[in-house]
Amino acid sequence: MDEQKEQLLRLLEEVGQRLIAAEKILNDLDAAIGDGDCGTSLKKGWELVLDRLPSFNNQTMGDILDRVARTIMSSVGGVSGAVYATAFLRAGKKIGARDRLTLSEAHEVLHAALEGMKERGEGTKVGDKTLVDALEPALQAFSHAVGEGNTADKVLERALGAARKGSDSTVPLVARKGRASYLGERSAGHRDPGSVVICLMFEAARDLYRPKEMTA
Repeated sequence: MDEQKEQLLRLLEEVGQRLIAAEKILNDLDAAIGDGDCGTSLKKGWELVLDRLPSFNNQTMGDILDRVARTIMSSVGGVSGAVYATAFLRAGKKIGARDRLTLSEAHEVLHAALEGMKERGEGTKVGDKTLVDALEPALQAFSHAVGEGNTADKVLERALGAARKGSDSTVPLVARKGRASYLGERSAGHRDPGSVVICLMFEAARDLYRPKEMTA
């Protein structure tokens, strides 16, 4: 199996495991400003992704992400399911038939996912108290780190740091999108659970690419 495809499969497995383990944390965050089922919905979807992951071995990287998108779309309810599915769908389409990506190309793939999320979220932007508040600055940091010639682990460390700061920034914000926006001013003072999902995803990627001696 191609090395990058193997890494992609490992990354998807690690992301799934972390999101499943974070079910209660995400539900508790969502309970303050939403339906309280963010973690449970993602757990359901990613359990199905992990169950199907072994059958994706013979697919291209683009097709793997397409299958993840369709699995999430069929199993994670509400707008959030559509947003996450769109991200994976756009990422898979951007990769296409390529079997290797440079860091710059990886940024392009992630940016395509971000744009898909923003469109599906009806023009969601930074400051609306959504996952975009974590993802957009993370990708900006990713791009800057690549431009400076950093290795993958350093690029992802910088992106993770920016994602965490972006997540922190959601706490005082008044939600302008999604169910949280129904609360108006009462949504302030609570962290957006979607921003935590983005942090968990970048943590998984950072740890996957971190040199082995640093993870021992």
